Amino acid sequence: MRNAYLWGSVVVAIIFLLVLMRLAHYEDGPPPHQSVSLPGGMPATLYLPGASNRPGPDNLFYDIVPKPPEQRPAAVVLVHGYSSDRVFMSTLARRIARNGYGVLAIDVRGHGENRNSFADNQTGDGLREDVKNAVEFLRQSTRVDGSRIVVMGHSMGAGAVLDYATHDASLKGAVMISGGFSLDGPERPRNALFIFAENDPAFLHNLSDMLAAHIVGVEKIERGKLYGDFAAGTAVESVEMPGLNHITIGWSADAAGTIIQWLDGCFGIKHVAAPKLKDPRLSLASICMALFTLLLIPIGRVCAGMTTAWERRTPTNIGWLGLAALAIALLVAMPLNMTAPEASFLSIYDGHVVVSWLAIAGAMLLVGIAVLRPEELRRLSGGFGATLFAAAIAFGAIVVLSGAYDVTVHRPELTPERLIVMLLASFLMLPFFLSFELMLRRGATTMATVVSSIGRVIIVAAIAFGLWAGTIPFVLGLILPLFLVQFTMFEVFATAVYSVSSNLMLIAMVETIWFARTAALSWPIIFKF
Repeated sequence: MRNAYLWGSVVVAIIFLLVLMRLAHYEDGPPPHQSVSLPGGMPATLYLPGASNRPGPDNLFYDIVPKPPEQRPAAVVLVHGYSSDRVFMSTLARRIARNGYGVLAIDVRGHGENRNSFADNQTGDGLREDVKNAVEFLRQSTRVDGSRIVVMGHSMGAGAVLDYATHDASLKGAVMISGGFSLDGPERPRNALFIFAENDPAFLHNLSDMLAAHIVGVEKIERGKLYGDFAAGTAVESVEMPGLNHITIGWSADAAGTIIQWLDGCFGIKHVAAPKLKDPRLSLASICMALFTLLLIPIGRVCAGMTTAWERRTPTNIGWLGLAALAIALLVAMPLNMTAPEASFLSIYDGHVVVSWLAIAGAMLLVGIAVLRPEELRRLSGGFGATLFAAAIAFGAIVVLSGAYDVTVHRPELTPERLIVMLLASFLMLPFFLSFELMLRRGATTMATVVSSIGRVIIVAAIAFGLWAGTIPFVLGLILPLFLVQFTMFEVFATAVYSVSSNLMLIAMVETIWFARTAALSWPIIFKF
Protein backbone atom coordinates (compact mmCIF):
# COMPACT_ATOMS: atom_id res chain seq x y z
CA MET A 1 0.00 0.00 0.00
CA ARG A 2 2.84 2.36 0.89
CA ASN A 3 4.61 1.65 -2.41
CA ALA A 4 1.39 2.26 -4.35
CA TYR A 5 0.97 5.64 -2.60
CA LEU A 6 4.60 6.58 -3.28
CA TRP A 7 4.50 5.65 -6.96
CA GLY A 8 1.13 7.33 -7.36
CA SER A 9 2.55 10.56 -5.96
CA VAL A 10 5.55 10.34 -8.28
CA VAL A 11 3.32 9.77 -11.32
CA VAL A 12 1.10 12.74 -10.42
CA ALA A 13 4.18 14.94 -9.91
CA ILE A 14 5.64 13.94 -13.28
CA ILE A 15 2.36 14.59 -15.09
CA PHE A 16 2.08 17.95 -13.30
CA LEU A 17 5.55 18.98 -14.46
CA LEU A 18 4.89 17.86 -18.04
CA VAL A 19 1.61 19.78 -18.21
CA LEU A 20 3.32 22.76 -16.59
CA MET A 21 6.02 22.73 -19.26
CA ARG A 22 3.35 22.73 -21.94
CA LEU A 23 1.58 25.59 -20.19
CA ALA A 24 4.83 27.57 -20.09
CA HIS A 25 5.24 26.92 -23.83
CA TYR A 26 1.86 28.48 -24.60
CA GLU A 27 2.37 31.28 -22.07
CA ASP A 28 5.54 32.35 -23.88
CA GLY A 29 4.01 31.78 -27.31
CA PRO A 30 1.97 34.03 -29.59
CA PRO A 31 0.48 36.52 -29.79
CA PRO A 32 3.59 38.71 -29.34
CA HIS A 33 3.54 40.42 -25.95
CA GLN A 34 5.85 42.23 -23.57
CA SER A 35 5.65 44.04 -20.25
CA VAL A 36 5.80 47.84 -20.36
CA SER A 37 5.81 50.57 -17.73
CA LEU A 38 3.48 53.53 -18.14
CA PRO A 39 3.79 57.00 -16.60
CA GLY A 40 3.16 57.08 -12.87
CA GLY A 41 4.60 53.62 -12.32
CA MET A 42 1.68 51.72 -13.85
CA PRO A 43 2.62 48.19 -15.02
CA ALA A 44 1.05 46.90 -18.22
CA THR A 45 1.35 44.22 -20.89
CA LEU A 46 1.15 45.10 -24.57
CA TYR A 47 -0.16 42.42 -26.93
CA LEU A 48 0.14 42.71 -30.71
CA PRO A 49 -1.13 40.63 -33.65
CA GLY A 50 1.37 38.08 -34.92
CA ALA A 51 2.16 34.40 -35.30
CA SER A 52 5.24 34.28 -33.09
CA ASN A 53 6.53 35.71 -29.85
CA ARG A 54 10.14 35.26 -31.02
CA PRO A 55 12.20 37.87 -32.87
CA GLY A 56 11.31 37.93 -36.56
CA PRO A 57 8.87 39.21 -39.16
CA ASP A 58 5.87 37.70 -37.33
CA ASN A 59 6.52 39.85 -34.27
CA LEU A 60 5.73 43.56 -34.59
CA PHE A 61 7.93 44.36 -31.57
CA TYR A 62 10.96 43.60 -33.75
CA ASP A 63 10.12 45.85 -36.70
CA ILE A 64 13.30 47.76 -37.48
CA VAL A 65 11.30 50.59 -39.00
CA PRO A 66 7.76 51.15 -37.62
CA LYS A 67 4.97 50.59 -40.09
CA PRO A 68 3.08 53.66 -41.34
CA PRO A 69 0.01 54.49 -39.21
CA GLU A 70 -2.46 53.13 -41.77
CA GLN A 71 -0.79 49.69 -41.54
CA ARG A 72 -0.72 49.55 -37.76
CA PRO A 73 -3.44 47.69 -35.84
CA ALA A 74 -6.22 49.46 -34.01
CA ALA A 75 -5.86 49.16 -30.25
CA VAL A 76 -7.76 48.36 -27.05
CA VAL A 77 -7.11 49.47 -23.47
CA LEU A 78 -8.13 46.58 -21.19
CA VAL A 79 -8.91 47.19 -17.50
CA HIS A 80 -9.45 44.45 -14.90
CA GLY A 81 -11.97 44.23 -12.08
CA TYR A 82 -11.91 44.97 -8.36
CA SER A 83 -10.19 41.92 -6.85
CA SER A 84 -8.19 41.19 -9.95
CA ASP A 85 -5.28 42.26 -12.15
CA ARG A 86 -4.13 42.21 -15.75
CA VAL A 87 -3.23 38.51 -15.55
CA PHE A 88 -6.92 37.64 -15.19
CA MET A 89 -7.59 39.58 -18.39
CA SER A 90 -4.79 37.86 -20.33
CA THR A 91 -7.05 35.29 -22.01
CA LEU A 92 -9.34 37.98 -23.40
CA ALA A 93 -6.31 40.11 -24.35
CA ARG A 94 -4.74 37.23 -26.29
CA ARG A 95 -7.97 36.45 -28.11
CA ILE A 96 -8.41 40.06 -29.18
CA ALA A 97 -4.78 40.30 -30.33
CA ARG A 98 -5.07 37.07 -32.33
CA ASN A 99 -7.87 38.70 -34.26
CA GLY A 100 -5.85 41.66 -35.44
CA TYR A 101 -5.85 44.25 -32.65
CA GLY A 102 -3.28 45.62 -30.25
CA VAL A 103 -4.21 45.30 -26.58
CA LEU A 104 -2.77 47.17 -23.60
CA ALA A 105 -3.78 45.39 -20.37
CA ILE A 106 -3.01 47.48 -17.28
CA ASP A 107 -2.77 47.06 -13.50
CA VAL A 108 -4.65 50.03 -12.05
CA ARG A 109 -3.47 51.57 -8.79
CA GLY A 110 -3.59 49.30 -5.76
CA HIS A 111 -3.87 46.14 -7.87
CA GLY A 112 -1.44 43.53 -9.19
CA GLU A 113 2.07 44.96 -9.49
CA ASN A 114 0.90 48.57 -9.26
CA ARG A 115 2.14 49.85 -5.90
CA ASN A 116 0.27 53.16 -6.07
CA SER A 117 -2.54 53.53 -3.54
CA PHE A 118 -6.02 52.58 -4.71
CA ALA A 119 -8.45 55.49 -5.03
CA ASP A 120 -11.55 55.15 -2.84
CA ASN A 121 -13.83 56.37 -5.61
CA GLN A 122 -13.83 53.48 -8.09
CA THR A 123 -14.79 55.64 -11.06
CA GLY A 124 -13.27 58.90 -9.83
CA ASP A 125 -10.22 60.83 -10.90
CA GLY A 126 -7.79 58.11 -9.78
CA LEU A 127 -8.87 55.37 -12.15
CA ARG A 128 -9.72 57.92 -14.81
CA GLU A 129 -6.10 59.04 -14.71
CA ASP A 130 -4.92 55.43 -15.06
CA VAL A 131 -7.12 54.85 -18.11
CA LYS A 132 -6.03 58.19 -19.57
CA ASN A 133 -2.36 57.28 -19.17
CA ALA A 134 -2.98 54.01 -20.98
CA VAL A 135 -4.84 55.73 -23.82
CA GLU A 136 -2.11 58.34 -24.18
CA PHE A 137 0.55 55.62 -24.24
CA LEU A 138 -1.20 53.99 -27.21
CA ARG A 139 -1.67 57.32 -28.97
CA GLN A 140 2.07 57.89 -28.84
CA SER A 141 3.07 54.32 -29.64
CA THR A 142 4.63 53.42 -32.99
CA ARG A 143 3.27 49.86 -32.72
CA VAL A 144 -0.45 50.65 -33.02
CA ASP A 145 -2.70 53.19 -34.71
CA GLY A 146 -3.21 55.67 -31.89
CA SER A 147 -6.12 57.32 -33.69
CA ARG A 148 -8.25 54.16 -33.36
CA ILE A 149 -8.71 53.17 -29.72
CA VAL A 150 -11.46 51.38 -27.79
CA VAL A 151 -11.51 51.23 -23.99
CA MET A 152 -12.74 48.01 -22.39
CA GLY A 153 -13.10 46.85 -18.79
CA HIS A 154 -14.53 44.15 -16.55
CA SER A 155 -16.59 44.88 -13.41
CA MET A 156 -14.87 47.82 -11.67
CA GLY A 157 -12.84 48.25 -14.87
CA ALA A 158 -16.10 48.58 -16.80
CA GLY A 159 -17.08 51.48 -14.57
CA ALA A 160 -13.68 53.07 -15.07
CA VAL A 161 -13.73 52.88 -18.88
CA LEU A 162 -17.33 54.09 -19.12
CA ASP A 163 -16.40 57.05 -16.94
CA TYR A 164 -13.39 57.79 -19.13
CA ALA A 165 -15.42 57.42 -22.33
CA THR A 166 -17.67 60.26 -21.16
CA HIS A 167 -14.58 62.50 -21.02
CA ASP A 168 -12.90 61.54 -24.32
CA ALA A 169 -14.96 61.94 -27.48
CA SER A 170 -12.10 60.84 -29.74
CA LEU A 171 -12.40 57.17 -28.79
CA LYS A 172 -13.86 54.70 -31.27
CA GLY A 173 -15.88 52.85 -28.65
CA ALA A 174 -16.25 51.46 -25.13
CA VAL A 175 -16.98 47.90 -23.97
CA MET A 176 -18.35 47.36 -20.47
CA ILE A 177 -18.15 43.73 -19.28
CA SER A 178 -20.37 43.02 -16.25
CA GLY A 179 -20.26 46.61 -15.08
CA GLY A 180 -20.58 50.30 -15.83
CA PHE A 181 -21.99 52.56 -13.16
CA SER A 182 -22.55 56.15 -14.20
CA LEU A 183 -22.55 58.71 -17.02
CA ASP A 184 -21.04 61.70 -15.25
CA GLY A 185 -18.91 63.23 -17.99
CA PRO A 186 -19.79 65.84 -20.58
CA GLU A 187 -19.53 63.48 -23.58
CA ARG A 188 -21.82 60.78 -24.88
CA PRO A 189 -19.79 57.52 -24.97
CA ARG A 190 -19.25 56.38 -28.55
CA ASN A 191 -20.27 52.88 -29.69
CA ALA A 192 -21.06 51.46 -26.25
CA LEU A 193 -21.43 47.70 -25.70
CA PHE A 194 -22.78 46.46 -22.36
CA ILE A 195 -22.16 42.72 -22.05
CA PHE A 196 -22.86 40.74 -18.88
CA ALA A 197 -23.26 37.16 -17.63
CA GLU A 198 -26.56 35.41 -17.08
CA ASN A 199 -25.51 34.68 -13.49
CA ASP A 200 -24.22 38.16 -12.73
CA PRO A 201 -26.03 39.87 -9.84
CA ALA A 202 -29.41 41.23 -10.92
CA PHE A 203 -28.40 44.83 -10.26
CA LEU A 204 -25.68 44.56 -12.93
CA HIS A 205 -28.27 43.35 -15.45
CA ASN A 206 -30.57 46.23 -14.62
CA LEU A 207 -27.79 48.81 -14.52
CA SER A 208 -26.44 47.77 -17.92
CA ASP A 209 -29.90 47.96 -19.46
CA MET A 210 -30.61 51.34 -17.85
CA LEU A 211 -27.33 52.86 -19.03
CA ALA A 212 -27.79 51.53 -22.54
CA ALA A 213 -31.37 52.80 -22.66
CA HIS A 214 -30.30 56.24 -21.44
CA ILE A 215 -27.59 56.52 -24.10
CA VAL A 216 -29.99 55.44 -26.85
CA GLY A 217 -32.75 57.66 -25.52
CA VAL A 218 -35.43 54.98 -25.09
CA GLU A 219 -37.41 53.97 -22.03
CA LYS A 220 -36.42 50.29 -22.20
CA ILE A 221 -33.64 48.61 -24.13
CA GLU A 222 -34.19 45.37 -26.03
CA ARG A 223 -31.35 43.00 -25.26
CA GLY A 224 -29.39 41.75 -28.24
CA LYS A 225 -30.67 44.50 -30.52
CA LEU A 226 -28.19 46.91 -32.12
CA TYR A 227 -29.23 50.56 -31.84
CA GLY A 228 -27.60 53.37 -33.81
CA ASP A 229 -24.73 53.26 -36.28
CA PHE A 230 -21.03 52.42 -35.86
CA ALA A 231 -19.82 54.91 -38.43
CA ALA A 232 -21.64 57.73 -36.63
CA GLY A 233 -20.41 56.52 -33.24
CA THR A 234 -23.97 55.99 -31.99
CA ALA A 235 -24.04 52.17 -31.84
CA VAL A 236 -25.33 50.80 -28.51
CA GLU A 237 -26.17 47.25 -27.47
CA SER A 238 -26.92 45.36 -24.26
CA VAL A 239 -26.08 41.64 -24.41
CA GLU A 240 -26.59 38.84 -21.89
CA MET A 241 -24.26 35.83 -22.16
CA PRO A 242 -26.01 32.60 -21.09
CA GLY A 243 -24.49 30.09 -18.69
CA LEU A 244 -21.73 32.39 -17.40
CA ASN A 245 -21.02 34.15 -14.11
CA HIS A 246 -19.08 37.23 -13.05
CA ILE A 247 -15.75 35.39 -13.22
CA THR A 248 -16.15 32.98 -16.14
CA ILE A 249 -17.30 35.71 -18.53
CA GLY A 250 -13.68 36.88 -18.57
CA TRP A 251 -12.55 33.50 -19.92
CA SER A 252 -15.53 32.73 -22.17
CA ALA A 253 -14.87 32.16 -25.87
CA ASP A 254 -18.48 33.09 -26.69
CA ALA A 255 -18.19 36.40 -24.84
CA ALA A 256 -14.86 37.10 -26.53
CA GLY A 257 -16.39 36.37 -29.93
CA THR A 258 -19.20 38.85 -29.27
CA ILE A 259 -16.71 41.49 -28.13
CA ILE A 260 -14.47 40.97 -31.18
CA GLN A 261 -17.45 41.39 -33.51
CA TRP A 262 -18.21 44.66 -31.74
CA LEU A 263 -14.61 45.80 -32.20
CA ASP A 264 -14.85 44.97 -35.91
CA GLY A 265 -17.89 47.25 -36.09
CA CYS A 266 -16.21 50.06 -34.16
CA PHE A 267 -13.14 50.01 -36.40
CA GLY A 268 -15.00 49.31 -39.64
CA ILE A 269 -13.16 46.04 -40.24
CA LYS A 270 -14.70 43.02 -41.99
CA HIS A 271 -13.27 39.60 -41.17
CA VAL A 272 -14.18 36.74 -43.51
CA ALA A 273 -12.95 33.96 -41.23
CA ALA A 274 -14.45 33.12 -37.83
CA PRO A 275 -12.72 34.71 -34.82
CA LYS A 276 -9.66 32.91 -33.44
CA LEU A 277 -10.70 32.12 -29.89
CA LYS A 278 -8.47 29.24 -28.82
CA ASP A 279 -6.44 29.63 -25.62
CA PRO A 280 -5.00 26.25 -24.58
CA ARG A 281 -3.64 27.81 -21.40
CA LEU A 282 -7.10 27.63 -19.83
CA SER A 283 -7.48 23.86 -20.06
CA LEU A 284 -3.85 23.26 -19.11
CA ALA A 285 -4.15 25.53 -16.05
CA SER A 286 -7.30 23.64 -15.02
CA ILE A 287 -5.46 20.33 -15.30
CA CYS A 288 -2.56 21.75 -13.28
CA MET A 289 -4.97 22.92 -10.58
CA ALA A 290 -6.51 19.45 -10.30
CA LEU A 291 -3.07 17.81 -10.15
CA PHE A 292 -1.88 20.39 -7.60
CA THR A 293 -4.85 19.49 -5.39
CA LEU A 294 -3.75 15.84 -5.53
CA LEU A 295 -0.16 16.84 -4.74
CA LEU A 296 -1.39 18.46 -1.53
CA ILE A 297 -1.73 14.91 -0.19
CA PRO A 298 1.99 14.01 -0.34
CA ILE A 299 2.92 17.57 0.71
CA GLY A 300 0.73 17.25 3.78
CA ARG A 301 1.93 13.74 4.61
CA VAL A 302 5.62 14.55 4.23
CA CYS A 303 5.39 17.72 6.31
CA ALA A 304 3.30 15.96 8.93
CA GLY A 305 6.12 13.45 9.28
CA MET A 306 8.48 16.27 10.29
CA THR A 307 6.39 17.22 13.33
CA THR A 308 5.48 15.79 16.71
CA ALA A 309 2.51 13.46 16.42
CA TRP A 310 -0.52 14.47 18.46
CA GLU A 311 -2.63 11.92 20.24
CA ARG A 312 -6.00 11.68 18.56
CA ARG A 313 -8.92 12.72 20.66
CA THR A 314 -11.85 10.34 20.80
CA PRO A 315 -14.94 11.41 18.86
CA THR A 316 -17.61 12.86 21.12
CA ASN A 317 -20.49 15.27 20.85
CA ILE A 318 -17.96 18.07 21.26
CA GLY A 319 -17.23 18.01 17.52
CA TRP A 320 -20.88 18.54 16.66
CA LEU A 321 -21.24 21.18 19.36
CA GLY A 322 -18.20 22.83 17.80
CA LEU A 323 -20.18 23.33 14.59
CA ALA A 324 -22.83 25.21 16.56
CA ALA A 325 -20.18 27.27 18.34
CA LEU A 326 -18.57 28.09 14.99
CA ALA A 327 -21.86 29.32 13.52
CA ILE A 328 -22.67 31.39 16.60
CA ALA A 329 -19.22 32.98 16.73
CA LEU A 330 -19.31 33.94 13.04
CA LEU A 331 -22.78 35.47 13.38
CA VAL A 332 -22.01 37.34 16.63
CA ALA A 333 -18.78 38.71 15.16
CA MET A 334 -20.62 40.31 12.24
CA PRO A 335 -22.33 43.19 14.08
CA LEU A 336 -19.27 43.66 16.31
CA ASN A 337 -17.18 44.11 13.19
CA MET A 338 -19.63 46.04 11.03
CA THR A 339 -19.09 49.63 12.17
CA ALA A 340 -15.45 49.47 13.32
CA PRO A 341 -13.41 46.71 11.66
CA GLU A 342 -10.43 46.10 13.93
CA ALA A 343 -8.12 45.30 11.01
CA SER A 344 -8.52 48.68 9.31
CA PHE A 345 -4.81 49.29 9.81
CA LEU A 346 -4.11 46.58 7.21
CA SER A 347 -5.12 49.13 4.57
CA ILE A 348 -6.59 46.62 2.14
CA TYR A 349 -9.84 47.94 0.77
CA ASP A 350 -12.80 45.75 1.93
CA GLY A 351 -10.44 42.87 2.70
CA HIS A 352 -9.85 44.23 6.20
CA VAL A 353 -13.53 43.57 6.95
CA VAL A 354 -13.13 39.85 6.28
CA VAL A 355 -9.89 39.63 8.27
CA SER A 356 -11.46 41.48 11.22
CA TRP A 357 -14.53 39.28 11.12
CA LEU A 358 -12.52 36.07 11.30
CA ALA A 359 -10.18 37.55 13.92
CA ILE A 360 -13.07 38.48 16.24
CA ALA A 361 -14.77 35.12 15.75
CA GLY A 362 -11.47 33.33 16.35
CA ALA A 363 -10.79 35.26 19.55
CA MET A 364 -14.22 34.32 20.94
CA LEU A 365 -13.75 30.66 20.03
CA LEU A 366 -10.25 30.52 21.50
CA VAL A 367 -11.44 32.07 24.78
CA GLY A 368 -14.24 29.52 24.89
CA ILE A 369 -11.77 26.67 24.42
CA ALA A 370 -9.46 28.11 27.09
CA VAL A 371 -12.35 28.25 29.62
CA LEU A 372 -14.12 24.98 28.82
CA ARG A 373 -11.31 22.76 27.48
CA PRO A 374 -7.99 24.25 28.66
CA GLU A 375 -6.21 20.93 28.11
CA GLU A 376 -6.68 21.46 24.35
CA LEU A 377 -4.34 24.46 24.45
CA ARG A 378 -1.61 22.83 26.51
CA ARG A 379 -0.50 20.73 23.56
CA LEU A 380 0.17 23.72 21.33
CA SER A 381 3.68 24.39 22.59
CA GLY A 382 4.89 20.82 22.15
CA GLY A 383 7.32 20.55 19.26
CA PHE A 384 6.49 24.12 18.17
CA GLY A 385 9.82 24.66 16.39
CA ALA A 386 9.44 21.52 14.27
CA THR A 387 5.83 22.42 13.50
CA LEU A 388 6.77 25.92 12.41
CA PHE A 389 9.53 24.54 10.18
CA ALA A 390 7.15 22.00 8.61
CA ALA A 391 4.53 24.73 8.02
CA ALA A 392 7.15 26.85 6.26
CA ILE A 393 8.11 23.92 4.02
CA ALA A 394 4.47 23.17 3.22
CA PHE A 395 3.64 26.80 2.49
CA GLY A 396 6.72 27.19 0.30
CA ALA A 397 5.73 24.14 -1.74
CA ILE A 398 2.18 25.46 -2.09
CA VAL A 399 3.39 28.89 -3.25
CA VAL A 400 5.82 27.45 -5.80
CA LEU A 401 3.45 24.86 -7.27
CA SER A 402 0.29 26.99 -7.36
CA GLY A 403 2.09 30.10 -8.58
CA ALA A 404 3.57 28.19 -11.49
CA TYR A 405 0.16 27.53 -13.08
CA ASP A 406 -1.64 30.69 -11.98
CA VAL A 407 -0.91 32.52 -15.24
CA THR A 408 -4.58 32.85 -16.23
CA VAL A 409 -6.03 33.77 -12.83
CA HIS A 410 -3.91 36.17 -10.79
CA ARG A 411 -0.36 37.44 -10.43
CA PRO A 412 1.17 35.42 -7.57
CA GLU A 413 4.04 37.76 -6.64
CA LEU A 414 3.74 39.80 -3.45
CA THR A 415 4.76 43.47 -3.53
CA PRO A 416 6.40 44.72 -0.31
CA GLU A 417 3.07 46.20 0.79
CA ARG A 418 1.22 42.93 0.17
CA LEU A 419 3.89 40.95 2.04
CA ILE A 420 3.34 43.08 5.15
CA VAL A 421 -0.44 42.65 4.80
CA MET A 422 -0.03 38.87 4.53
CA LEU A 423 2.08 38.63 7.69
CA LEU A 424 -0.20 40.86 9.77
CA ALA A 425 -3.36 39.15 8.51
CA SER A 426 -1.84 35.77 9.40
CA PHE A 427 -1.27 36.92 12.98
CA LEU A 428 -4.87 38.12 13.26
CA MET A 429 -6.53 35.06 11.75
CA LEU A 430 -4.47 32.28 13.35
CA PRO A 431 -6.81 32.05 16.38
CA PHE A 432 -9.76 31.38 14.06
CA PHE A 433 -8.18 28.59 12.04
CA LEU A 434 -6.62 27.07 15.17
CA SER A 435 -9.97 27.11 17.00
CA PHE A 436 -11.64 25.63 13.93
CA GLU A 437 -9.25 22.65 13.96
CA LEU A 438 -9.33 22.15 17.74
CA MET A 439 -13.13 22.11 17.86
CA LEU A 440 -13.94 20.03 14.80
CA ARG A 441 -11.14 17.68 13.83
CA ARG A 442 -11.12 14.61 16.09
CA GLY A 443 -11.53 10.86 15.90
CA ALA A 444 -10.92 8.77 12.78
CA THR A 445 -9.71 10.52 9.63
CA THR A 446 -12.95 10.00 7.75
CA MET A 447 -15.19 11.40 10.50
CA ALA A 448 -12.79 14.29 11.14
CA THR A 449 -12.90 15.19 7.45
CA VAL A 450 -16.70 15.05 7.32
CA VAL A 451 -17.17 17.30 10.37
CA SER A 452 -14.52 19.77 9.23
CA SER A 453 -16.03 19.92 5.74
CA ILE A 454 -19.38 20.77 7.30
CA GLY A 455 -17.59 23.52 9.21
CA ARG A 456 -16.30 25.01 5.97
CA VAL A 457 -19.82 24.92 4.57
CA ILE A 458 -20.94 26.86 7.65
CA ILE A 459 -18.31 29.52 6.92
CA VAL A 460 -19.59 29.87 3.34
CA ALA A 461 -23.19 30.01 4.60
CA ALA A 462 -22.19 32.72 7.08
CA ILE A 463 -20.60 34.71 4.26
CA ALA A 464 -23.83 34.37 2.26
CA PHE A 465 -25.83 35.57 5.26
CA GLY A 466 -23.45 38.49 5.73
CA LEU A 467 -23.88 39.47 2.10
CA TRP A 468 -27.65 39.40 2.55
CA ALA A 469 -27.48 41.38 5.80
CA GLY A 470 -24.99 43.89 4.43
CA THR A 471 -22.32 43.15 7.03
CA ILE A 472 -19.88 41.78 4.44
CA PRO A 473 -18.84 43.71 1.29
CA PHE A 474 -21.00 42.67 -1.67
CA VAL A 475 -17.92 42.22 -3.87
CA LEU A 476 -17.06 39.13 -1.81
CA GLY A 477 -20.15 37.49 -3.28
CA LEU A 478 -18.73 37.92 -6.78
CA ILE A 479 -15.66 35.83 -5.95
CA LEU A 480 -17.33 33.34 -3.59
CA PRO A 481 -16.71 30.41 -5.99
CA LEU A 482 -12.97 30.99 -5.61
CA PHE A 483 -13.28 30.61 -1.84
CA LEU A 484 -15.06 27.30 -2.35
CA VAL A 485 -12.09 26.09 -4.40
CA GLN A 486 -9.61 27.21 -1.75
CA PHE A 487 -11.57 25.65 1.11
CA THR A 488 -11.59 22.36 -0.80
CA MET A 489 -7.81 22.54 -1.12
CA PHE A 490 -7.53 23.35 2.59
CA GLU A 491 -9.43 20.21 3.46
CA VAL A 492 -7.34 17.99 1.19
CA PHE A 493 -4.15 19.23 2.85
CA ALA A 494 -5.62 19.02 6.35
CA THR A 495 -6.83 15.46 5.86
CA ALA A 496 -3.38 14.39 4.64
CA VAL A 497 -1.66 15.91 7.69
CA TYR A 498 -4.22 14.48 10.10
CA SER A 499 -3.87 10.98 8.68
CA VAL A 500 -0.15 10.95 9.56
CA SER A 501 0.41 13.02 12.72
CA SER A 502 -2.91 14.62 13.74
CA ASN A 503 -0.91 17.81 14.32
CA LEU A 504 -3.63 20.44 14.29
CA MET A 505 -1.19 23.31 14.80
CA LEU A 506 0.51 22.49 11.50
CA ILE A 507 -2.83 22.44 9.71
CA ALA A 508 -3.91 25.75 11.26
CA MET A 509 -0.63 27.49 10.47
CA VAL A 510 -0.69 26.55 6.80
CA GLU A 511 -4.38 27.37 6.37
CA THR A 512 -3.89 30.76 8.01
CA ILE A 513 -0.94 31.98 5.98
CA TRP A 514 -2.39 30.51 2.77
CA PHE A 515 -5.68 32.37 3.30
CA ALA A 516 -3.80 35.54 4.29
CA ARG A 517 -1.71 35.36 1.13
CA THR A 518 -4.87 35.03 -0.97
CA ALA A 519 -6.36 38.07 0.75
CA ALA A 520 -3.17 40.09 0.32
CA LEU A 521 -2.98 39.27 -3.38
CA SER A 522 -6.67 39.89 -4.07
CA TRP A 523 -7.79 43.06 -2.31
CA PRO A 524 -6.79 46.59 -3.38
CA ILE A 525 -3.91 48.10 -1.41
CA ILE A 526 -4.43 51.65 -0.13
CA PHE A 527 -0.92 52.44 1.13
CA LYS A 528 2.60 52.58 -0.27
CA PHE A 529 6.01 52.57 1.37
